[in-house]
Amino acid sequence: MSGTASATNGKRRIAVVGVGKRVREAVLPALCAIEESFEVVGLYARTARTLEAAGREWPVVPLSDLHDLKGVDLLYVAVGKDAVPSVLQQLLSLGASDTDLLIDTPVVRFRHFRHVASLSGFRRVGVPEDCAFLPWIKPVRDCLASGVLGDLDELVLWKSGYAYHGLATAKTILEADGIRRASRKPVENGLFERRLHLDNGTRATIVEPRDYASGWVQVIGSKASLCDQAREAPKSLHLEVAVQDGLCRSLRVGDHVAELDEAEASLTAGDPEDASVIARQEAMKRVGLLGVLRNVRDGGMGYPLTAAVEDTVVDYWLERLGRYRATPVTDPGAPMARCLLSVLSRLGG
Repeated sequence: MSGTASATNGKRRIAVVGVGKRVREAVLPALCAIEESFEVVGLYARTARTLEAAGREWPVVPLSDLHDLKGVDLLYVAVGKDAVPSVLQQLLSLGASDTDLLIDTPVVRFRHFRHVASLSGFRRVGVPEDCAFLPWIKPVRDCLASGVLGDLDELVLWKSGYAYHGLATAKTILEADGIRRASRKPVENGLFERRLHLDNGTRATIVEPRDYASGWVQVIGSKASLCDQAREAPKSLHLEVAVQDGLCRSLRVGDHVAELDEAEASLTAGDPEDASVIARQEAMKRVGLLGVLRNVRDGGMGYPLTAAVEDTVVDYWLERLGRYRATPVTDPGAPMARCLLSVLSRLGG
């Protein structure tokens, strides 16, 4: 494989930079599930090696051996957070104006915010935030839209949302574009509670730390609620999973069903048959990543860059100050805030 390889079969040619756990356990399995649409033309890291993933052996080439981006339609960058700025500069030096970029969360660390501007050197940029493409989100949103829950009161992610990923999940379920204000405070038993107020008037609570094995998701409405844990309470709907031959085949809330096709189901093996939806979250994220790749195949770019950057900034302030409010000097979507955050990142090193 090399950066100058070309495909003659109509597939998009993708080069993957980084070979960590994310690539081994999610990216490569998802790419194998959609290999009719993508051809991996290069797998790059600091040093050469042979990688075993998704039931195959993959030759890994030193990134220093990539001399241009001819024949690369799409770059997928999944490297350590501190390596992102230098890797971006190296890729841009190869001529990236005709290459799309998928860059893993958190895109850049808060202290590297100034490097967000360099992303304009790529043709298009998106974020493979699988938590915004989880397959169980659609039946939950369909249930909300049907009116069976009544007026939405609150979304609760109990130990089922992590940092900026949890923010992305909440915004996607509640169909919000941004976060207006948020807080984080300790509660009982060593837990922390994040309260989000979104720009469409909805609200969400995320309880940390994440523990998918015991976590759950609940949507509370004025008439009823739904949860992925079976509840005895009246008017409580169950977000449930149907399993066949060890694979998840569908997700259902009442009359609202999301069927998984063969490619999606192939990414869900390994969980106990009686596991809840949230207990299957790692598998659901692999399916979500396949959803991102399908979105790219169809002309999209996954999760919007602006949304991912907001998630990172909000998460940073919640961790440091315990509060966030969107203003012209704090909202990373505002020109003044982008300028200020870039200056702060230069001061931070």
